[in-house]
Amino acid sequence: MYSETLWNAWVQQEARNYEERKDGKKVYHKKGYIHFDPRIWFPDKHQEIKDIIRCGLLVPNPQNPQYQQYYSFFPFLKIITKTPRYRYQFEEGHYDLETKKRPICFAAHRDSLIFGYYSYALTRVYEAYIKDHRFDDTVLAYRSDLGKCNIQFAKEVFSEVKCRNECSAIALDIKGYFDNIDHSILLDKWRKVIGGRLPEDQMRLYEILTKYSYIKPESLLKKYKGPKKRNEESLSTLMDIVPGIRLTDKFRCLKKDQLIVTNNKLNSNTNRLCGIPQGSPISALLSNIFLIDFDADLKQKSISEGFVYRRYCDDILLICETEKAHNLMNFVIKKISEEYFLTIQPAKVDLIDFRKNSQGKIRGFMRPRKIIKKFGEKNKETIKESPAQTTSLNEMRFYKPLQYLGFEYNGKDILIRSSSLSRYYWKLNYRLQRTVIMSYGPKSDGSQIYLNQIYERYTHLGKRNFLSYAYNAAKDFYQNATDKQMEGMDSPAIKRQLRNHWRIMQSELKRKNIKWHSHKSKGKKNVVLHSI
Repeated sequence: MYSETLWNAWVQQEARNYEERKDGKKVYHKKGYIHFDPRIWFPDKHQEIKDIIRCGLLVPNPQNPQYQQYYSFFPFLKIITKTPRYRYQFEEGHYDLETKKRPICFAAHRDSLIFGYYSYALTRVYEAYIKDHRFDDTVLAYRSDLGKCNIQFAKEVFSEVKCRNECSAIALDIKGYFDNIDHSILLDKWRKVIGGRLPEDQMRLYEILTKYSYIKPESLLKKYKGPKKRNEESLSTLMDIVPGIRLTDKFRCLKKDQLIVTNNKLNSNTNRLCGIPQGSPISALLSNIFLIDFDADLKQKSISEGFVYRRYCDDILLICETEKAHNLMNFVIKKISEEYFLTIQPAKVDLIDFRKNSQGKIRGFMRPRKIIKKFGEKNKETIKESPAQTTSLNEMRFYKPLQYLGFEYNGKDILIRSSSLSRYYWKLNYRLQRTVIMSYGPKSDGSQIYLNQIYERYTHLGKRNFLSYAYNAAKDFYQNATDKQMEGMDSPAIKRQLRNHWRIMQSELKRKNIKWHSHKSKGKKNVVLHSI
């Protein structure tokens, strides 16, 4: 997998994440985290990484240097991210707050660079494969050759719906995609992409990523009484708190205390091994490779039957004639269940009919349906169709926009997805609260609230944040980060959604300031708004 051309191209790309300023300060542009090995300054260590990759992941044996052994990867660090969401609960029949849990695995710093190179090299092989087989326009995630972003992808889909006038859109979501990728199928598709048996180094990667081991950092810190906050000020590496002098002694201790867990998950329906670590630099690419035949089959079917197929990682979108929607949806659900042993989330199935309302205007209507509770069982992976019966009096109850890649289209306007906008205001409100509290805290060094960071992250004054992205989407054309002109959505509706963000921020900030001044300052100081 190594070649000098690939290596030089990857080094040039990776070097953007590291900056050495004129004052000698070294700046990491990648998000840092504490792991079992220290952070690597790639410009100084790239030769070491190169030697490992060039030798096919073989390194000299420390006990006997004339013999070589495979490079030893560290266990992943596994955390569970929790995101609160207010969603409709189908089984209960009402909206309620739920928490979305997503397991994320972080590779050690040196391991991450090795995974990154192989991901870079294999991505080019994968992209050549899907172009040769003519379904490269269906896969939108984790690609380096697209030249577009979610704004353009969403606009193309919405434009297709608008051009078809009356049609149906089907949105499906694969449940626990990375955790349920079948190992045998993945190996078969990987071989298919590279055109033969896996070389020894790639086979080693396959084994590491399917039989991966991980440690939960909270269990580690609790066992060895480490600091609650994992940062560079308290720890240089997590190995600092593990008993033992040598690295082998420390790992022996981790195994003895049963902190290292090996992935041996079995698919509940097939009893076959499955799952790869979500979060490693190469896992996203493997999630695309896993479904190469699914993508090719759906592309061929879409050409012959006249529908549109798009996949963005675990999100599947179909646009078709309304009378064909129900059968097409059940075909896709059955195919991905029986051939790839994956399950579609019932709660995230959307079937939206775009048709004329009582006033003769095209709108998106939710098609009422009953979802079988035992959705994943054999021969029961279908959704029972129940066509909507609407009148001019109750039709607004059935209005449903098509949500796609952070945007939504109701048949008239393109908008920012309402949940994304709510999340933005929640984060802004939380940040304002923390900023005001710190300004009145005992460690405060003045009588001012500094707003530079808030302006940069949460207002239109910032260069790269949610607001700047949304305003770019609203424009007809905009300049991206590389000063390339990109096509926007030309949506006045998005501008209307965002026009009050500054007033809301200032009003909320003033309210919090008055509240904390009256309750906390006790007349000692008058904190004022200030930006530097």
